[in-house]
Amino acid sequence: MHTNRIETLAANLRGRNICAAAVLPSAGLFYLTGMATYLSERPLLFVFTAAGGVLAVCPAFEAERVRRDSGVHNLFTYTDEESAGAGFERLARHIGEINLLAMEFQAARVLEYKLLENSCGVKQLTDLRPILSLQRMRKEPAEINKLQQAAQMADAAMAVVEQNLALGITEVQIAEAAENFVKARGGRMSFVSIIAGERTALPHASTSTRPLRAGDAVVADLGCLVDGYTSDITRTFLLGDASAELLQIGAVVFEANRLAREAVGVDVEAGHIDAVARSCISLAGYGEFFTHRTGHGLGLEVHEEPYIVGGSLEKLQVGHTFTIEPGIYLPGIGGVRIEDDVCVTATGALSLTTYPRAVKVVKLLCSTD
Repeated sequence: MHTNRIETLAANLRGRNICAAAVLPSAGLFYLTGMATYLSERPLLFVFTAAGGVLAVCPAFEAERVRRDSGVHNLFTYTDEESAGAGFERLARHIGEINLLAMEFQAARVLEYKLLENSCGVKQLTDLRPILSLQRMRKEPAEINKLQQAAQMADAAMAVVEQNLALGITEVQIAEAAENFVKARGGRMSFVSIIAGERTALPHASTSTRPLRAGDAVVADLGCLVDGYTSDITRTFLLGDASAELLQIGAVVFEANRLAREAVGVDVEAGHIDAVARSCISLAGYGEFFTHRTGHGLGLEVHEEPYIVGGSLEKLQVGHTFTIEPGIYLPGIGGVRIEDDVCVTATGALSLTTYPRAVKVVKLLCSTD
């Protein structure tokens, strides 16, 4: 259990007159308690009160695991024969009515909310995410260390991707080579890798069994997990005699990435970083082909706050960690994306990913060579 984080949450709840926060298995629960688990048909729910207390409702047969993994001992259990409602009724007898409850809307279920509403007489519900994200955005030194390790592993996995680029090898085979490399070193991928030698004009193209061919632009987007903390890197490779336009947009995206990273600083608005990258691409004549935000936060989730998106007034602070990933996607021709993970320091951006960024033309080899 992370006592300091829980105390900060309690103070934030008090400041908003929120009685309690209910947290289901999620990144938020791991952040507060250190317990990594998953949603199932049997409700497992933690309640963090404005007074600083922590309670949980859980299946009786899971009680020992919950105590061990979360450090929470004030449990209200239920058996399969009773159903979850019995555990929630026991919780209600302990904490009474909850006038204003906070839950993360994107990590909550109606099931648990209705159980709380019926047992604790919840009068009003508010979103916990904006409150908890303020804490989670400012990464502690230990968290940054984990993020650095995850980024270093992603750099190494990207090297495996480049080493395996050859005519005839399939996108899936390249993805498997990178995944096997990471697994052999005790890590795992944080999301399904994108290796696209075709369909690169689609930002989230799926990896297929298509063999690589001469002239392909290969977009490789992957990430690694270290102790729950994630990385996310994208590089683009051109196989053989790529078109002049692909080389041109590669140079533009490289420059947009560089300028955006250099623009990062304390109290700089997230929307400004997006504007810097977007302006570079627009001035080159490709503005309409940069179709997504410039970046997203990284931490216990691959996508979290802060979001580097146009119009965002969020002021960057030391410890904020996020991606910078400008891209240009030309229908019928191909796409280029260059993505890095950066952490805000007192002097600017610390780039956690360092694999060479320039779009590289790869010498063609057959997969049997």
